[in-house]
Amino acid sequence: MGRRPTDIPRFIRISRSIGRTLTKIGLNRERRLLLWAAAIGMTLAVVALAFILPIKWAERAAISWLHDHPGRAALAIAIVPVLGALACGVIQLAFPVKIRAHGVSSVLYAIHRRRSQLPATLALRTWFGATAIIATGGSAGPEGPIVTIGATLGSIISRFLRVDPRTATTMVGCGAAAGLAAVFNAPITGIFFVLEVLLRDFSLRTFTPIVISSVFAAATVQTLLGTQEPLFGVSAQAVSADGATALNIATAPAFAILGIACGIASVFFVRTIQACETAFSRLPIPRWMSPASGAAILAVLGILNIAFAARWLDFGQGLMPPFYGNGYPLANAVLDPAFYHRETALAVGALLIGLAVVKCVATGLTLGSGGIGGLFAPALLVGALVGGAFGSMGELVPLLQDVGPTRLALAGMAGVVAGSTHAPLAGAMLVYELSREPSILLPVILVAALSTIVARLLERHSVYTAELAALGVHIGSTTDMLSLRRMRVSDVMLKDAVFVQGSASAHTLVSLAETKDDFIVLNDEGGLEGVVGARDLRMALVHPEALPLLQVRDIARISTRMIDLDMPLDQALELVERGPLPVKNATGLIMGVITRSRIMRTWQRRIERDS
Repeated sequence: MGRRPTDIPRFIRISRSIGRTLTKIGLNRERRLLLWAAAIGMTLAVVALAFILPIKWAERAAISWLHDHPGRAALAIAIVPVLGALACGVIQLAFPVKIRAHGVSSVLYAIHRRRSQLPATLALRTWFGATAIIATGGSAGPEGPIVTIGATLGSIISRFLRVDPRTATTMVGCGAAAGLAAVFNAPITGIFFVLEVLLRDFSLRTFTPIVISSVFAAATVQTLLGTQEPLFGVSAQAVSADGATALNIATAPAFAILGIACGIASVFFVRTIQACETAFSRLPIPRWMSPASGAAILAVLGILNIAFAARWLDFGQGLMPPFYGNGYPLANAVLDPAFYHRETALAVGALLIGLAVVKCVATGLTLGSGGIGGLFAPALLVGALVGGAFGSMGELVPLLQDVGPTRLALAGMAGVVAGSTHAPLAGAMLVYELSREPSILLPVILVAALSTIVARLLERHSVYTAELAALGVHIGSTTDMLSLRRMRVSDVMLKDAVFVQGSASAHTLVSLAETKDDFIVLNDEGGLEGVVGARDLRMALVHPEALPLLQVRDIARISTRMIDLDMPLDQALELVERGPLPVKNATGLIMGVITRSRIMRTWQRRIERDS
């Protein structure tokens, strides 16, 4: 008995009505996806402003307060981060989610294990928790949270529209790309981050909606603010005036060495966060109190900074420790050519290396203890510090003097972001879009590529997939996806075809099912009529008394197509989502049956062979 219209939830009726209306005016499913991508981009721009502007106001207010009340600075620096972390713990308690991973890792988990289904509570938990952490001095950035918020919004919209799983994944990517593009005013970065890190899919069907969403998000932010400056980021206006040369044969070795150094720094960054996560997970305290314990240790570092180093470490934020917050004031200082002098080259280089180590530890304490925040900002700062240290010490080396410490600092930012995320294009494009300096593009691509290579050699997992690996979830790389597209159905060992007549009694399948579980149904003329898979048979066995009354065609999937032997496996994998399908050769002869499990086993063997 069919369901009456009143039995269908109201939001489903609304989404169906919208779909029918759009179809009538000529917007098919693909065109509608582009329309929704633009809508997601513009919506995320407003959401990004609502999320980030209060954080920026809180940071400015904190710096101003510390400047006006230097005598109370130590007390504030010790207490405020702990209070923020406690608030974050309470928020996580108030908004529980079933996904065990955090931040961008939770988005990855949902895409690859939960059919891109992200709960709305994840966005609220991330929004309020990240605000509590970042606004009170936690060593984290807002970029990861806005990616999570955007991805969740895309998932909510996909559920409202009742789209298929693949389209839902694309809409999740649209939300994530729009969020990152809105924060940095860097649409190209948002595109490549989603394609490299989240979706690992560069197909045109995925690429186009994500481009539209990312561009619309950046354009909306620029329109609302009336400026092209990013909401968060660094100011690299002095780069073009530092007199340094771009990439050439003479300067390439310097950037190559920096790429290797950034790869090593990336691994240190990732492993520091992993070590902190392991250490805090073993503490005998409630989970919601864990962020406060990390903040307490961070506060100790802040007090030590005030006691022994505040007079030398003023980078535009007064008594605020340079490793608190997102770290962009320190990054801006490192990008200033006036920061470097030949007379103090070694001392400045050693100082920057020390700050890079402390920033890694501070980020590990904040996020490894369970705090909510992003890793982009800390990675950018660590990269700037490593590159700046390399450039400062290079003032004493004739070969490196032609490059300039500012460009090395910029290239270092790309290197550590790329190495820690295993996303060289996203890392390079981020620095390029932030600096808006065309001559820096080739050097940052070189550094990002070498850093990623070194990081992957030393550490198999990125900063995002490491958490999933600890949970026993392993996600293939973009290379793995490429191998799936290059393989053909002919590479899979097919199941033997078992033919049954559609007019036969369905009860005959019960005896056949003792040794076989997939059947090809033929019509009276001997042609293909449908397929009965193990799942179809199980559904029929729910009422076994009815089987003698049914024919095989009554339980078969009639709308079935045959797959060619030369079809790419990624397309075949999508087609067998609902059940096994017959495979034909060039003459139309049925060769056997292909299933999802057989495709996955073949793919896994290829990955293991090539790794």
